[in-house]
Amino acid sequence: EYYYLLLFSALGMMFMVSANDFLSLFITLEFSTFGFYILVAYLRDDVKSNEAGIKFFILGVLTASIIVFGISLIYGDTGTILFSKIAAIEHKMSIGLVLGLLFVFIGIGFKIGAFPFHAWIPDVYEGAPIPVTAYLSVVPKAAALCLFLRLAFATLSDLKQDWVWLIATVSIFSMTYGNITAIAQKNMKRLLAYSGIAQIGTILIGMAAGTEMGADAVLFYLMTYLFANLGAFVVVIIYANATNTDDIDDLVGLNRKSPLMAFAMLLFLLSLAGVPPLAGFIAKVYLFAAAVQQGLIFLVSVGLVNVVISFYYYLIVVKKIYSVEPTDATPIPLSLPIRLVLYTGITGVLWLGIWPKPFIDFSVTATKVFAGLSLR
Repeated sequence: EYYYLLLFSALGMMFMVSANDFLSLFITLEFSTFGFYILVAYLRDDVKSNEAGIKFFILGVLTASIIVFGISLIYGDTGTILFSKIAAIEHKMSIGLVLGLLFVFIGIGFKIGAFPFHAWIPDVYEGAPIPVTAYLSVVPKAAALCLFLRLAFATLSDLKQDWVWLIATVSIFSMTYGNITAIAQKNMKRLLAYSGIAQIGTILIGMAAGTEMGADAVLFYLMTYLFANLGAFVVVIIYANATNTDDIDDLVGLNRKSPLMAFAMLLFLLSLAGVPPLAGFIAKVYLFAAAVQQGLIFLVSVGLVNVVISFYYYLIVVKKIYSVEPTDATPIPLSLPIRLVLYTGITGVLWLGIWPKPFIDFSVTATKVFAGLSLR
């Protein structure tokens, strides 16, 4: 049932990014989340896994209630749940519609793990099986952000000035909270969890720009984040399977045990930090350029400060891997499929950084698909 549940959730996300009305938005959003309620608690004999599953389920149901309440307010105020008809309404500042949209955005904020809707992320990431955590850290967030693009830009593009500062505020708090909290983490999964909150904050810079360039940058950033974050989790999975631990202190001397894993983790973490010429650097420059173009200088300044903060905790891990001699230097065997996965991740973060144009062109096309129109 493990793989069926993954496919079940993936199917829900495929429908979710194509939602054209609030009813299909809600159904597909919950359809995609249902499988994760079970997958997070998949390790039945693990107390942390069970605790994470219960917490995820309770918060997920609460979020679903908030979204339903928001949709009811929207329908009660406008008489429709279709994105296209709401976009055609000339006066969108009625209290019912504004509150309804706010509740829906709160629900999406929970799905992407943005501050202050992030409470489930660290415990769920730590307690869930590592492959589930890896999948949960990227794919549902990417789908929810694509839905966010579709809703915010296609339906509410003419109200950009009214919601841009709300998104900017969430972005600032997500980046700052995620990065500062990540510094104190001792577990690799929890570090990547808080890093993920900060990365979502960075992505929201492109959303705050509210332009086609900003939306393009968001989708391109998601591609780079997929390679780097999934790659880092793959290394953690391999190491945890070999040593039965995923603590940062136990990564000492990984370069002696597996030079390929150490080099891969180095590139993945540096890409997440935004070091040139890796993919993360190009993605961050693209996002910041879109925000600067709209005069969001303060937001970009906060983003740059947070990039510097993120260097600190990523380099702590790199130092453990390369600068500390292990007490046990037993080599970690890597099968051919695992090597191919690592090589794919390495190729991805290098290729998107050195020759990003094909992927940027793809993100431009994808923006028009997800948003449903050419943005202003």
